[in-house]
Amino acid sequence: MRKIIKGPKVTWVDIQDPTEKDIKYLKREFNLHPLVLGELIPPGRRPKVESYKKYLFMILYYPVYSKERRETRPRELDIIVTKNVLITSHYKSIIPLRALFNKCNLYPEVERKYLRWNAGYLLFLLLNGLWKNCLIKLDRVDTRIDTIEKEIFQGKEKEMVREILVVKTDIINFWRIVEPQRETLESLSKEGVAFFGESFSPYFSDIMGTYSQARDSLITYKETILALEDTNQSLLSTKTNEIIRILTVFSVVLLPLTLLASIWGMNVSNLPFAGSPAGFWVILVLMAGLMGFLIAYFRKKKWM
Repeated sequence: MRKIIKGPKVTWVDIQDPTEKDIKYLKREFNLHPLVLGELIPPGRRPKVESYKKYLFMILYYPVYSKERRETRPRELDIIVTKNVLITSHYKSIIPLRALFNKCNLYPEVERKYLRWNAGYLLFLLLNGLWKNCLIKLDRVDTRIDTIEKEIFQGKEKEMVREILVVKTDIINFWRIVEPQRETLESLSKEGVAFFGESFSPYFSDIMGTYSQARDSLITYKETILALEDTNQSLLSTKTNEIIRILTVFSVVLLPLTLLASIWGMNVSNLPFAGSPAGFWVILVLMAGLMGFLIAYFRKKKWM
């Protein structure tokens, strides 16, 4: 599906789910290099930026979160930008891109404002919007980490084991999308300034600044979730050790009593108190005394 906005000085062509018909259109209208057109179908694997005489070509990836699967996956965005044309190609919808496109398409004052200069400014608005939206997505991760931390110290260590794994996997997936684009964006800053002029240097620096915020936040969250995982595991181990200690103490206390009961339960003659009418009570008192002694000893040693 192809949509076009023609502003005062800039034209924006947005293609969702590109087909061979769209490729032929781009070749006919903009005379793009066959290697560039070949990158649009099928989706690529790695981010990159390439400089041509009349345009820049870049492949970027936007992190998309699935609530059903509770995971983040990359969505490719191909961008071709000339001095006065911005071409975006992607599979499925990218919300920040769609929002910017709709604003330019629906509101004449926004169209005049955003499409009044050249395509470099529109490219800045698009990329900066993408990374600012990533920061919003990372706020969701931060909220989940805060929830995990509170739940851990409220005695819900077992329930948090799976939640920690889900969040850690989400952060790792996010990191695998964000980190490889650092060199691409750094190259774009250089190539973009060379292509659009030195006056665009602050704009590309601003994009790198927003990207760096997202990257630094991811590093912090990655270290935090690993620390929470270690803390949760330590608390679980402590609880398990406490249960084992209590069970061990009870086993040690009952073992001598079981031994005494087994001895007087043997079918042999001449056992002490065997013929005494009060023998049962004597043995019971002996066992109770032994139990009391062991409990007192363990408490003195602070084992229970």
